[in-house]
Amino acid sequence: MNESDEVTIRSAAPSDISALLSLAERYCIADNAEWNHHRAHQAFEPLLQDARHGVVLVLERKDTLFGYAVLTWGWSIEAGGRESLLDEMYVDQPGHGYGSALLEAVVETARQHGAVRVFLETESANENARTFWLHRGFELEDSIWLQRSC
Repeated sequence: MNESDEVTIRSAAPSDISALLSLAERYCIADNAEWNHHRAHQAFEPLLQDARHGVVLVLERKDTLFGYAVLTWGWSIEAGGRESLLDEMYVDQPGHGYGSALLEAVVETARQHGAVRVFLETESANENARTFWLHRGFELEDSIWLQRSC
């Protein structure tokens, strides 16, 4: 990342909702995931009000957002307390170091909020994503996550 790019990483504010929804839609398109505007709006809103459930960090240049990361909180007996989930991370302009800078800000934010570790998941077929994460200090786990709707 070039210092002359004047890129800022900051916590998202409620006024960022439209730009975040646009980025989140592009994330879903890139990830071949279903996009649901209403669901995404409902999910972002409490995160933009306070850090009770987590935080959203954004990449900004010249008042334009071009990336975001969603970090949410969990609690684990095994971890000894708060842990965090990097739920989503998207950068509109990959390959310039912005993702790495955003990731470091995510880890530091988790640390500042008392988390002892950061989890994330990738699709089993997404080797490129795993390579990115592994080169930045993440480790493969032996766990297999399961889910059930409530």
